Amino acid sequence: MTCASRSERAAGRRVLLVLLAALPAALAVGPIPAHAIVGGGSVTTGQYPWMVALSSRSVYGDSRSGQFCGGTLVTPTKVVTAAHCLYDESTMQPADRPDLRVIVGRTDLTSDDGAEVAVSQVWVDPDYSMRSNMWDVAVLTLAAPQPGRAVLPLVPQGQSAPYRAGTTATVFGWGDLRGDGDYATQLHSVQVPMIADGTCARDYPGGVDGVFQASTMVCAGEQATGGRDACQGDSGGPLVVAGRLAGLVSWGTGCAEAGHPGVYTRVAAMTEAVRAHL
Repeated sequence: MTCASRSERAAGRRVLLVLLAALPAALAVGPIPAHAIVGGGSVTTGQYPWMVALSSRSVYGDSRSGQFCGGTLVTPTKVVTAAHCLYDESTMQPADRPDLRVIVGRTDLTSDDGAEVAVSQVWVDPDYSMRSNMWDVAVLTLAAPQPGRAVLPLVPQGQSAPYRAGTTATVFGWGDLRGDGDYATQLHSVQVPMIADGTCARDYPGGVDGVFQASTMVCAGEQATGGRDACQGDSGGPLVVAGRLAGLVSWGTGCAEAGHPGVYTRVAAMTEAVRAHL
């Protein structure tokens, strides 16, 4: 399996975690040995009101509300997500989704709970590279503020404590449940341990598995045994440590595979750049 994002569009690959939420399994190119929020369980947006979904019904259909990525509400008008969620993997250019929405307060994507909020502005880190997965962060401005809804604070710029090996983190999403195109309709989460940068660098030395760069990335998961991880459709979703946004689901090889942990955007490397747009 090649290095891939975990979005809904990565048919057959986990190039950045953004698989097509509405993509029929029969259209997937090649096997996707993965699960969505592997090894976790169902949670609700009532418990985690800052957890949101990115949606484009024109691209991904009405199934599961058109969800294709996750995001985190960090102020009443701002959502932080992965930059690759705003790109088209086939052209490697910004995607054209005029009906882009942020879904708030919806645990079950087959329901009409909560609200689908229009996006008035998109900022993508100018240093983002889809080829290297570096600086994989973006900020969406909501057209309608969400006052009274809890938000999640960012880890401070340069902080290292949240990324110490063995630190427990929690990742959230609506991604693929078994790696066969069967995406979750309910929000899931799973706890994963942080992995040492040196270990992750050995797991991702380059080539088809991608290159781990500790300056803007961090790994989490069961490195030796696999079994717990994010997957396709979870891209852009939060990796939370001690009540703060520490990472964003970004990329990896396979899902929940031993020796191939999930790779996340290291939020502490770009907190100030993000705050400048909040």
